[in-house]
Amino acid sequence: MDYSKTIAVSTFFILFAAGVVFVSGFLGVPVAHAATTANIAPAITADECGVTQADVAQIMVIQNDPTLSYINEIKQELVLRKLLVGETIDCAQREVQTLQASLASTSAPSSAQQLQSQLAGDLNEATGFYNNELAKLNVVGVVGTKEIAQEVLAWRAGTFLPVSENVNNFILWAQNQNFFSTAQTRMTQTQRAVSFIDGTTPNPALSSALASAQSSFDDAQNENAEAQTALTENLSPDQTLGFIKQSLSSLSDTYKGFSKVSTIISGILPQ
Repeated sequence: MDYSKTIAVSTFFILFAAGVVFVSGFLGVPVAHAATTANIAPAITADECGVTQADVAQIMVIQNDPTLSYINEIKQELVLRKLLVGETIDCAQREVQTLQASLASTSAPSSAQQLQSQLAGDLNEATGFYNNELAKLNVVGVVGTKEIAQEVLAWRAGTFLPVSENVNNFILWAQNQNFFSTAQTRMTQTQRAVSFIDGTTPNPALSSALASAQSSFDDAQNENAEAQTALTENLSPDQTLGFIKQSLSSLSDTYKGFSKVSTIISGILPQ
């Protein structure tokens, strides 16, 4: 997932929701043209979706245009705000589409396919939410654009970002299953080789090295299973990612064990 895009989208929703360039005229008081965005401008950069800091700055241009009547200022600002909020929501929808495509192309074990379908459903709900917000945007005024931005910002923080992290964790976990299958094959082959050698010339160091590799592999499998459980039970994305990382670390230790076993075998067998 492109996290730079996620940050950019959230930044623009924060901007629109915070009201730092939000017209105050809806209260019946003329707009104060002294407002500024200097305090947030450094955090905003152009993103892939085409909404830039310069686009947002156009709101200030309208607010500071002395040639515009109050009514025309409101009308022009409303048009621009709807355009920018709409484009930002479109960008957010493309985030969802990217995740949907990645999730759909992920090959998962049969035991995890129900979870995969559930995550796909969560992403479909995200699409529905954004479509609903776009529809509301068509009929609101200036105040409504701020309210929509606030709604989307709160929903992204509380609902979408955890879902997106869960989807990414699931994809990572599913891709790792090939590593575990390969390690299982290697473990079986190694056990056979050690069993054959021990059957003729028992070697305590060899048996100990195999036991160490087996212990690391057992840990890796248990942690891999815990990661799947964390995904299924919708635990925090950080917890799930922690299990995934630890399972890979244990798998790395397993291969170090395989290497040690191979070194010992090489010293036993005639050259």
